[in-house]
Amino acid sequence: MTKLNFDSFEQDILDSVENDEWLSKSNIQERLIELRGFLKHEKKKSVSIRLSENDLYELKRKGLENGVPYQNIIQMLVHQYTSNKTHLDVS
Repeated sequence: MTKLNFDSFEQDILDSVENDEWLSKSNIQERLIELRGFLKHEKKKSVSIRLSENDLYELKRKGLENGVPYQNIIQMLVHQYTSNKTHLDVS
């Protein structure tokens, strides 16, 4: 049997799954339809941003939890902010 080599990020995910730290989202199909609606029919422009490693790790983790690529989460957050559905808490 071949042993798989995981990097630390992948190993963290595997460990959390094996420790039953993940919960199933019961309405995942409804949520995916909603999220795809945000991204459909819009022209896209590529941008480059710098994020802390920890923030990127958390985005990827939350994306895996919700079955949504982390790039789509970033797109949704930007869309929600630009359409005044969310606000910055600058304290």
